[in-house]
Amino acid sequence: MTVHRKVVFVVGAPRSGTTWLQRLLLEEPACCGGQESHFFATFGRVLRDFDHKAGLPRPHGLAGYWTREDLMQEIRTLWDRTIGPLRDRHPAARWLVEKTPDHALWMDTIAEIVPDARFIHIVRDSRAVVASLLRASRQPWGRGWAPSSADAAADRWLAHVRAAEAFGVAAGSGRFLRVRYEDLLADTPAELRRAFDFLELPVADARVAEFADRQRFDRQATEGGSAFESTGALGPTTPPEPEGFFGRGTADGWRQELSPLAGWRVWRRTAAVMRDLGYRR
Repeated sequence: MTVHRKVVFVVGAPRSGTTWLQRLLLEEPACCGGQESHFFATFGRVLRDFDHKAGLPRPHGLAGYWTREDLMQEIRTLWDRTIGPLRDRHPAARWLVEKTPDHALWMDTIAEIVPDARFIHIVRDSRAVVASLLRASRQPWGRGWAPSSADAAADRWLAHVRAAEAFGVAAGSGRFLRVRYEDLLADTPAELRRAFDFLELPVADARVAEFADRQRFDRQATEGGSAFESTGALGPTTPPEPEGFFGRGTADGWRQELSPLAGWRVWRRTAAVMRDLGYRR
C-alpha cells in the first residue's frame, strides 16, 4: 500500500500539542509529513455545500454540473496530488503523518475520502488550551485565528473535542487513538510507544527514548524545532516556528495565566466533557 493511502491524521483543539506529537512521530523514518494542509477543512466545505444544494427543492451550485461520485473522485485525486511529492521524497515511509487541528471537525469527510485513514486525537485540559489560545491571540502569528476571550476559546475546545470523540466512538480502536497531553508530558516514551503500536510500527524502546529526548520542550523552545517540509509555493524548506509558538510545556501553567474566575468559567463550560476524559476540577 502506498503511503499516500496510508495516512494518520493528528487532530485536536488548537494548542493541544498536535505539533509536538507530529514532531515526535516524524522522528521515525517510517513516517513522513509536512506542513498543516487544511485540505479537508477546505474541500470538506465544498462537499458539504454540494450535499446541501443538491438536496434543495431547486438544486443548484456544483450539483448542476457534477455528480457527487465524480466530485468525490476529483477531491481524492487532488489529495493524492497534494501529498504525492512528500511521498516521493520518502519512498520507504509507511505512514504519512498529517497534522491539522481543524481536521477534528471533518473526520467523517476524511474517512469517506481516505477510507484507510487512521486518527490520533490529542486532548489537553481545556483550561490549559484556553490559556494558550489567549496567549496566541496576542501574538502576530495567532491574532487572525486564536480567540481573544476565554468563553470563545472554551467553545473552540468543546467543538473540536466533541467532534473527535464522537467520531472515535463510531470508528473504534482500530482506527482511533486518544492521547492525553498530560500523559504524553509525564511519560513521553510510553505514550509515544502507544502511538507507534497503534500504527503497527516496531520501533525499539531505545529509539523511542531518543525521539522523546530530541523533542523535549526545552529544546523546541530554544532551538525553534525543525521546520516541516513544504513542496509548493513555500519552497522545499520553511523557517522554524515563530517566536512564542512553543510554550513552557507544563501541565498546569494555566493556573498562573488564568484568573480564578476565568478558570472556573472555563471549567463550568467544559466540565461534562472534561470529566468524561478523566479530568478533575
